[in-house]
Amino acid sequence: MRRFPFLALSTLALLASPLYAVVRIQQFVPSLSSPQPVGTTITWTVAAKDTNPGPLTYRFSVGYRGQTSLVVRDFALPNSFQWTPYLTEGIYTIEVIARDLASGETATSSVNFTVNSRVVGGQAAVTAMPNPLVALFSAPPCPAGDYISVFFYPKNTLKISQTGWVNCSGILSSNIFIAGMLADTTYLMNYVIESGGAVAGAGPAIRSFTTGTPTETFTPTQVLQPELSQADPSERVVLHSYFLTTFPFATDLAGNVVWYYKQLADAGKDVLLTRPLYGGNMFMIATGEGSNAAPLENQLIRSIDLAGDTIRETNAGRISEQLVAMGADPINSFSHEVQILPNGDTMVIGVMEKIFPAGTQGATAPVDILGDMIMILDANWQVKWFWDSYDYLDINRAAVLGETCAPAQAGCPPVLLAPIANDWLHGNSLYYIPSDGDLLYSSRHQDWLIKIDYNNGNGTKNILWRMGVDGDFAINSSDPYPWFSHQHNASFENEGTTVLTVYDDGNTRVSPPPIGLGSGNSRGQELMVDETNMVVTPSLNADLGVYSYALGSAQLLPNGNHMFQAGLTSGGGSETIEVTPSGSEVYNIAGTVSYRAWLMPDMYHPPSN
Repeated sequence: MRRFPFLALSTLALLASPLYAVVRIQQFVPSLSSPQPVGTTITWTVAAKDTNPGPLTYRFSVGYRGQTSLVVRDFALPNSFQWTPYLTEGIYTIEVIARDLASGETATSSVNFTVNSRVVGGQAAVTAMPNPLVALFSAPPCPAGDYISVFFYPKNTLKISQTGWVNCSGILSSNIFIAGMLADTTYLMNYVIESGGAVAGAGPAIRSFTTGTPTETFTPTQVLQPELSQADPSERVVLHSYFLTTFPFATDLAGNVVWYYKQLADAGKDVLLTRPLYGGNMFMIATGEGSNAAPLENQLIRSIDLAGDTIRETNAGRISEQLVAMGADPINSFSHEVQILPNGDTMVIGVMEKIFPAGTQGATAPVDILGDMIMILDANWQVKWFWDSYDYLDINRAAVLGETCAPAQAGCPPVLLAPIANDWLHGNSLYYIPSDGDLLYSSRHQDWLIKIDYNNGNGTKNILWRMGVDGDFAINSSDPYPWFSHQHNASFENEGTTVLTVYDDGNTRVSPPPIGLGSGNSRGQELMVDETNMVVTPSLNADLGVYSYALGSAQLLPNGNHMFQAGLTSGGGSETIEVTPSGSEVYNIAGTVSYRAWLMPDMYHPPSN
């Protein structure tokens, strides 16, 4: 019999004998009346009554011009949400479903809302956003089938940046957020059209925009190694997934802030930026209220735009309902990864918790063990596939260094069933392998990279191989401890299965003998993988000069250099380090604790991994 954690009480209530309830929506109103121009943030609030004493949850969806609505926030306790229509003008339909949490009874209400273009007289417009480092560029209609992009640069220089390409509609305006700008600086900007593979002339007039002064306080960054003559010249922005003591922000190579995320709703709450996406949107895991009153830690996954507006959001309680309906266990929270797949689906890691009998992992009494659930969500962020670690990995292979978690312990998910739990796997990254459609999963506490038979949703879910100490590969190296341990951010490069990059934190390697060597720094590794002969050969094993006992990332740059981030060094901060193919350090920017970092040409073109 499955044992369900406290987090899934709402799920269990829905599975119990239903209690009939009458739900009525009394009012559903926007904070601003229709119409409003593109890029305006509108708060929608619903008032509802229920004949049951239990709570109501609310799902908000948005449809456009009669098209099928998309869920923008799935069932959760808050009765309001902020909506920013930034793509284009037209008539939108905003829908809310109020649902009795115990009985499942619902009521629905919808309102049409008109959004107007900011283009006047066929001339492009630039509008300031609440974030003083972000502007909204609105261009007149361009021919359907063509693409539009905006270039921008400081008035006194020709350091040009360019946004991603956006589809033209033929009759509607195109609206693109401009980000990656310095504070208190005047920028010039204009748009170009790509038609049939050729870039056409810019718009009729260059627009000017002056950024403002952020009121937020940024944790200082410091450039430790500025030998930029050997650094990759195409990567000019560093996006830092700072958390705990600050919030995510981006800098130029000199450490000047050019973008940041800090919404008032998240003040004082952790936000973990997991991945930037093409065009400027981003994925994150956030603390906040979902469909359960508690806990709050890592309950939300969220997609945002460059202005910081939430595009879509769901929560662990809602995902758990779907998992249980599919015959799976619920999750306590989300963990470490939200990433998009080529077909538009989204993959995410969740943390599960179960009590196992005495004898499991050597315990003398029943033992609480944390595991991982990998989930694939469809375009509407509904669960379509899952992988349960309890079903496919050896539960008796305990965490290599015996890690445990207690409630409210730093670096741990919510622990709900016992005063202490074995942190068995601690999965911290997922990578989709385009060449075969399988998944690469990093288990920090097993010191393993694990290939899972996903096969684009048609696989067996079986383990295809495990890479690391006591895994399925031999390693061709004379290093006294060649394998990674407690690693982060593993991925294959160039969409192949040969070149693999990984950040080797090295916890097991530097631990006291006989387990480890007793000392050492974290390393940036590039490994050549031969799946036919099951042999790994290191092609880069760079000593990064610092030891990061947690967090970190790895990235192959276009010029052949690598970026490795030491996310939590023994000094309590982070270092984002670029090295040459020989391992020589050519750039290093230090800051506060950081989950991941990315070197990018701008805010629109993230790394492929």
